[in-house]
Amino acid sequence: MDPLIKNFFALYEAIMADKECLPEYIFIKYGLMDITLDELKEIETIEMKRLHREEKLSLRKIGRMFSMTDSGVYRRIQAFDKKQQSGG
Repeated sequence: MDPLIKNFFALYEAIMADKECLPEYIFIKYGLMDITLDELKEIETIEMKRLHREEKLSLRKIGRMFSMTDSGVYRRIQAFDKKQQSGG
């Protein structure tokens, strides 16, 4: 598929998608982002951790930014920390 057409389709889908759908997933779908969904989740988790520990944002505010609950953000950060400690 022509790259310009691919970009157009991805942009159209990102604009018309439900709010629950993150544009990053659409860009990955069309091959416009060279990152896996697991890598994206890890990057988001690192940002959540930074926002909470360095910027002192509440879990609720971070949850709103990522369309998650505050407990979901907390669990994701805890799981990430546990994975880092175990060397995984």
